[in-house]
Amino acid sequence: MVRAETSSRARRLRYTLWAFTVYANGSVGALAGATRRDPARGWQRLDVTGAAREWARRGGGSGERGPLRLLLDCSGCRGRVRLRLAGHQAARPLLRLRLAPPPTRRRRALDCDAAARGRCCRETFYVSFRELGWDDWIVAPEGYYANYCRGACGPFLNYHSQVVEAARLERAACCAPVRFSALSLIYFGADSNIIKRDLPEMVVEECDCP
Repeated sequence: MVRAETSSRARRLRYTLWAFTVYANGSVGALAGATRRDPARGWQRLDVTGAAREWARRGGGSGERGPLRLLLDCSGCRGRVRLRLAGHQAARPLLRLRLAPPPTRRRRALDCDAAARGRCCRETFYVSFRELGWDDWIVAPEGYYANYCRGACGPFLNYHSQVVEAARLERAACCAPVRFSALSLIYFGADSNIIKRDLPEMVVEECDCP
């Protein structure tokens, strides 16, 4: 994503942004991505997935080509478009990467698909910002696993025994979250600057019967 600013007289200006790879010797390589101006956005999005994958395949920053470098060019700008490539951090170009996490061993009885039937467990639940219509102001991530807890606290695995036990003890153990993690959110602020914020206790990591 790159922030492109135009004057009030150039609001209807049509242009295309191009991104090219740049090799370590300074030569310009293949086309990495392109996008036509979206008049509704100050930030213009270019998909450079192919170039990033090729860079990673060659060893990334430790490879012969060094860091991933991109050259931006603007067709039709006619000197009336300012690309914010430096200055305040909230206005600099942003590269969003989606990384596949390494496989991990699940703890027994942590997730509901591995827990004994009916017992307290964590149920996977994904929240999609795109489906909520929030992708116009949330830059990353596209969604997250909020998760929730369900099930009974043993050995009382049926409703009748829970009611009886609750009446006896005047309280009943409840399957509830016992460990959370934060969600890192990148979004557009009121002034169209990019803001990063860590929201605490957004992801249920573990459930138990406290």
